[in-house]
Amino acid sequence: MAKSFKANRGRNISSELTYYRSMLLFLSVIWLATLSWFSLYLKINFSVLAVGFWFGSILLTLGLSYFLPNIPVLQNRTHNKFNLTWLALLLWIMLLNTGLLYETGGTINPMMNLLLLPLALGMLILSPGYFMSLAIIVALFYLFLSSYYVPIMSMKVQSLQAFFAWYLHGSVLVFMLLVLFLALFILPLKHRLERQKEILERHKNLAVQNEYFMSMAGLALSSVHQLSTPLNTMALLNDLLKNEVNTKEGKEYLETFAEQLKVCNQALDTLRNRADYAQQSQSRPVSLSKFLSELKQEFALIQQQSTLDLKIDEQLKPTENFVLQTDPNFKLALLNLLDNAARYSPDFIQVAWQLDEQALKVTIKDFGGGMLESELSVLGTQPREHSHGLGMGVFLSRMIIERLHGKLHFSNHKGQLKGEDKKGLLAEIWLPTELIRPQEISAEAIGNK
Repeated sequence: MAKSFKANRGRNISSELTYYRSMLLFLSVIWLATLSWFSLYLKINFSVLAVGFWFGSILLTLGLSYFLPNIPVLQNRTHNKFNLTWLALLLWIMLLNTGLLYETGGTINPMMNLLLLPLALGMLILSPGYFMSLAIIVALFYLFLSSYYVPIMSMKVQSLQAFFAWYLHGSVLVFMLLVLFLALFILPLKHRLERQKEILERHKNLAVQNEYFMSMAGLALSSVHQLSTPLNTMALLNDLLKNEVNTKEGKEYLETFAEQLKVCNQALDTLRNRADYAQQSQSRPVSLSKFLSELKQEFALIQQQSTLDLKIDEQLKPTENFVLQTDPNFKLALLNLLDNAARYSPDFIQVAWQLDEQALKVTIKDFGGGMLESELSVLGTQPREHSHGLGMGVFLSRMIIERLHGKLHFSNHKGQLKGEDKKGLLAEIWLPTELIRPQEISAEAIGNK
């Protein structure tokens, strides 16, 4: 999650600088077109030296803007220096615009509306206090230009008709370009806000699921402790009754009772182990071969009649050379899915591991008849009973996999089992490739595990 936050913050900084450069490029183009129109078409004689200074400063600022990502203060949005830096950058653009407007008619110039562009960008970047400061300064610039400017009529305008043409045509041009720029500015902003809202919603859901997951683990441990005492008492009574019961039928009943007690204790041990897994959230490296060996052993304890077939991709062989960087909950997720598959396909369950550049893929295939298509889309999305097994186990598995930034998908399939065509359920798990590494990278961390 830390990596995701840094990546999002990096994208935010990049988009802000993109908007800033786009605004500078827009100002450069529109001022170049306007000044060329003034000079070549309307024959307005403005000060080339003064106008050239202000326009050249805009071009220089555009070039220097590509070095802004290297400024450390722009990396920390919560710091006051971040707002101060952006306030200074936006004020600099306003100052350059004010200088050009001063030399070309002041508030009479239709280009006056360009003072709103830095204000629009400041609304996105700055905190409310700094934005209000920027708005006040813009108002002061406007008041200054309303009183102090180089009059357009002093620039030897050919006629009053040329003056009105300059004003009317310029107003239309600036209005259309502002609408275009704001549309290009607002639409990406809207998309960005929607994307951030989706990210926040996903993180909120993960936090709720994590809280629910931990509460379920605590409830399971509490239930284990409460059930242990009566089961131990019944085991003690069973030993005492062996000396008191002498009939053949009574001894058979006691043997059945002892077998059922054994089943209950095994189920209780499984529940205890899974609850312990759920409360161990610390990630630790383990060799892939050891992980697969423990997975087979623990599955054999809970499903002694089932056959588990492991298929390993060639890129993951030999498994001793790879390290799985994950917490014990991932094994719990796999055991839940395997246990669910074994309920309806005890003869054969296949687990395949594949690795490519995009993801680590784990597939669990059974031949238990599959499910209705209407149930596949909601399988594991909430804790309830399903036709293919206990919904709670699948729900917990999905929560664990999503906590690891992975995905879980279910689908039906057809295949050959002992020469017969059979249907079954296919569970596909995609995990980030960062969870698996070559052995030598984490050899010191693993030791002799």
